[in-house]
Amino acid sequence: MNSVKQKEPGAQIWGVTVQKMARPGIEVIIGMSKDPQFGPVLMFGLGGVFVEVLKDVSFRIVPLVRRDASEMITEIKGFPILKGYRGQEPANIPLLEKTLLKLSEFVDANPEIKELDMNPIFAYKDDAVAVDARIIMEDLSEISLVHEPKHK
Repeated sequence: MNSVKQKEPGAQIWGVTVQKMARPGIEVIIGMSKDPQFGPVLMFGLGGVFVEVLKDVSFRIVPLVRRDASEMITEIKGFPILKGYRGQEPANIPLLEKTLLKLSEFVDANPEIKELDMNPIFAYKDDAVAVDARIIMEDLSEISLVHEPKHK
């Protein structure tokens, strides 16, 4: 806080957030954007810099079913990394599937979300932790205030 006050004396500081450092894991990305023709579309792939360099991602239209989530994960070229390549700890694939399904439900129930991404998510054999997330909302004047999910 002293450093901020020295560099920006007029800054108003209401507090700071301190979080535990996440242990390294397999980096994946899960995101959502709205296609003008199809509506909300989910994306899955290797995260961090890999998504920018390799562009190894898969897409499905919301709402997802378990088969969709499973296929999204297994069809990326980086899937062997998720299974535990060369002695590396594997990712918990069922947990990643569940995360995709939960995000699909969340997006379906909240049409005011324009874009969402969690990158990276550190995937472990027993857990997954989103270490960065971003949500962009629609202009509320363009959205109906009454919404019923497409599927229950």
